[in-house]
Amino acid sequence: MEFGYIYYMATLKNELPHSDNVLFVSYDFETTQYTKVTETATQHIPNLVCLQQYCSRCEMLPEIDEDCERCGRRQHDDPIGDLLS
Repeated sequence: MEFGYIYYMATLKNELPHSDNVLFVSYDFETTQYTKVTETATQHIPNLVCLQQYCSRCEMLPEIDEDCERCGRRQHDDPIGDLLS
């Protein structure tokens, strides 16, 4: 006995899916390349790390220093520790 399956593909929409359970995290690592690993390769060592987070409720707030009631602190002074935790 064989079963036939029919699959329907959803149509694409030109809009982002809406969800209140999304936390956006933006980060940037600025590095130096002064440490030689081999004769032709250098090691990237971070000297500045920036991290910001926001949710759908606070993404349009003009001040990054304002904490969000939903996702908490938006600007991080210890980004590596905060990112890891």
